[in-house]
Amino acid sequence: MRKGKKIILAGALIIVVMFSVLSGCTTTQGGKKEETKKIVDMRGKNIEIPKDPKRVVIVDKGFIVQTMVAMGIQDKIVASGGIIQGKEPKPEDRDTLWLFPKIIQLPNIGYSIGGFNYEALANANPDLVLWRNSEYIKDKDVTTEAMNKIENEFKIPLVVINGPGCYDDVKLETQYEGIKLLGKVFGKEKRAKEMIAYMEEQIDMIKTRTANIPNDKKPSAMYIGLKGDSSVGSVWGKNFGDAKFSEEICNIKNVYDKHESKKMSSEQIITLNPDAIILCTNSVKPNPKILSNDPAYKSLRDVNAVRNGRVTSLGLLTWWGDFRLEFPTILLISAKSAYPDKFTDIKVSQWLDEYHKRLYNISDSQAKELKGVQYLKWMDECNF
Repeated sequence: MRKGKKIILAGALIIVVMFSVLSGCTTTQGGKKEETKKIVDMRGKNIEIPKDPKRVVIVDKGFIVQTMVAMGIQDKIVASGGIIQGKEPKPEDRDTLWLFPKIIQLPNIGYSIGGFNYEALANANPDLVLWRNSEYIKDKDVTTEAMNKIENEFKIPLVVINGPGCYDDVKLETQYEGIKLLGKVFGKEKRAKEMIAYMEEQIDMIKTRTANIPNDKKPSAMYIGLKGDSSVGSVWGKNFGDAKFSEEICNIKNVYDKHESKKMSSEQIITLNPDAIILCTNSVKPNPKILSNDPAYKSLRDVNAVRNGRVTSLGLLTWWGDFRLEFPTILLISAKSAYPDKFTDIKVSQWLDEYHKRLYNISDSQAKELKGVQYLKWMDECNF
């Protein structure tokens, strides 16, 4: 009998251990059991994370903040890096700060440009770090060092969400993959699916209207950030920065066919002579009327785009070309800039208000306020 009891107890113990392993239970420093789950991040790395993360630190330029606000889980953020710039940021400085103003008071752990504050990271006591990678920081030594410290020294689970620019093959699907991954992290798969379906609907509409246009009928476009120095501005090349996906989705011919950003003089811009000019988010003067009204750009007034009134602006929809949840807006502005006759029934200004209301669950007045923060009130003024 005693032998039988021992066998039964041993069997029960094995079952308990197996159940603990299968259910993903880990023991915290305080001895308390915490449920975990495993996910694969966009590095292809298997990560064990809390089943219900409660204290999240983000390294981000807006994609993570916007997605968490859209999922209604922004209050899980306890510190950030990359979002806060300047000594006294205000909500009206950026759409991400406006969407989640509490982030201004949270600890700032730094960024790959400028360096990290590891003491602030440790004091935030996170149970998870979310890192949004971009083409501008992915290959930096400080990025590699910071990721290594977070995972191997601080022993904090690190989930990396790559932006499209992190890959040689720049694909729009990468945006959706990032949203899906955050849905899995927070158990918000249903909301992630809803968001993606809504965005795909907008992208399909743009793609359908600009499809099947012969190469010799495609308008040329220039994506440029106006500068205050001797050059006129920095031009985004083919499928790079703010110009990402414009050829794939909008059927636009980028006048600068290199995959890079380059400063150009007025002579170079006149030579390229684009049919449409789209002012980008690295522009010191994002109002589209500037090229017609400002004497500093008088030399460009005979360029096709300026002469025909085909100058528009992306306002502050990206952070130096890092696409966030506003990519349908960027592509719609681009498409209507190139093909105004194909979008006469769509006022992008009104479309944008509806997009923000559905995405972030905000009111009419809040949607108009957000548009102002993004430097897009020009659309109302120009009936765009």
